[in-house]
Formats: sequence, structure tokens, C-alpha cells
Amino acid sequence: MNEILLDARQVEKQFGGIRALASVDVQQAVGETLGMIGPNGSGKTTFVNVVSGHLSIDAGSISFAGAPISGRRPHAITRAGLTRTYQAVRVFSKLTVADNLRTTALAAGREEGVKDSHVRELIHWLELDRRLDAIAGMLTLFEQRRLELAMRLALRPKLVMLDEPVGGLSAVEITHMMKLLGELKTRYSLFVIEHTMRVIRELADRVVVLVSGQKIADGRPEEILRDERVVRNYLGSQGA
Repeated sequence: MNEILLDARQVEKQFGGIRALASVDVQQAVGETLGMIGPNGSGKTTFVNVVSGHLSIDAGSISFAGAPISGRRPHAITRAGLTRTYQAVRVFSKLTVADNLRTTALAAGREEGVKDSHVRELIHWLELDRRLDAIAGMLTLFEQRRLELAMRLALRPKLVMLDEPVGGLSAVEITHMMKLLGELKTRYSLFVIEHTMRVIRELADRVVVLVSGQKIADGRPEEILRDERVVRNYLGSQGA
């Protein structure tokens, strides 16, 4: 295996009497696309939240790029090279596309904004060239997802965590997004939460399965999709 990028060991998170994460171990190598699947309420987004610093852990440890990040604030973790998207798209809805990207660039310490060559390349790649003056809140969901992705990639991350990147998209838009994600995979290490099994089958190098906060399987997509425990606890209800 390549160098470990993300290393979560025996991670625990509890909300009242509910164990959202129960001694979860997840390791991800540099350059790997890791998928995470499981039923609603299984702890997937909670895992991303603790890794990205939006929630604290109750026990265990999390390291990123060889340094401990448990207990660090989200902005510090972002600066270390770990960024994420959200199930519900997060953009500055009252600002233009250009100002969304400019704000992100400024936060990253680069004043050039949309004039930055890296940001310009992202704008072209994500087909936002003609929407720079549009108000973000008036964009379609697919356009907003592409804008959010551009904003995260403008930070030049080492790892991009995607929480249901095709959620709410039409079949045609999913196909388009899959093309973009396939290209993204060649450039970045990706961590992907998805219910759409097509995304997992085509994109993930390895898949972790959570059920009721516990990891029940970890392996290549073709192995996971045949695993009796996974079929019984999750895939049987997905029609996958």
C-alpha cells in the first residue's frame, strides 16, 4: 500500500445514549479513492464530521498526512490539506460565482481570486466560465455542486471528502458528474460517501461499510457488493 494519508483508529462518537461511531478504524492511502456506504443513520456523515473537525471524538485518534488532527478546528484541518463538500450544497448564495471563488481564494491567502491560474483552470474544467456573473443562489443544483467543488479545489487540497456528490441530480446530470469525478480521481485522493451504487462501483478503489456505527466490511467494490453481511444489512434494500 502507498503512504497512509488518513488514519482513523478506534474512533468513538456518542450522542446521548446513541453510539454513532463504535471503535471505527479507517485507513486511506495517498492517491486512493475510498468509498463509504451504509444505511441512513449508520454514521457515515458523522465520520466525515469528526475527521474534518466539525465534531469532536469521544475516543480514538485521527491523523492526516502523518500529523494528529483530533481536536483541531475545521479551518486548521482545511489548511493542512483536507477539504470536504456537503449533502446540502454550501455556497454563498447571495454572491456571484466569481465572488464565491474570490472569497475562497482570499481565505486561502491568494488575493488573485478568479485571476489565479489554478482557479481559472478549475472554472474552465467545471464549465463555469459563462456563469461567473450569476448569483450562486440562482444556479441549478448541478451548477451549485460544481461551484462548491471548485471552491474546495481552489484550496489545493491533499484529500477531498465528498458527501453524496450526485444527490438530487437527474440521470443525465449524474452521468456528467461521474465524468467529472473520474477526472478528479486522477488528480486527487478522494473519500466518497454515496447511496448511488453506480458511483461506488465505477469510482472507488476500496469500500468501507458502516452499519449502526460499526464497520462491518472493508474491501474492493466487487468483493463488498457480494459480501453477505453487506447485502443483508444494506444492499438488499437498495436494489443494487
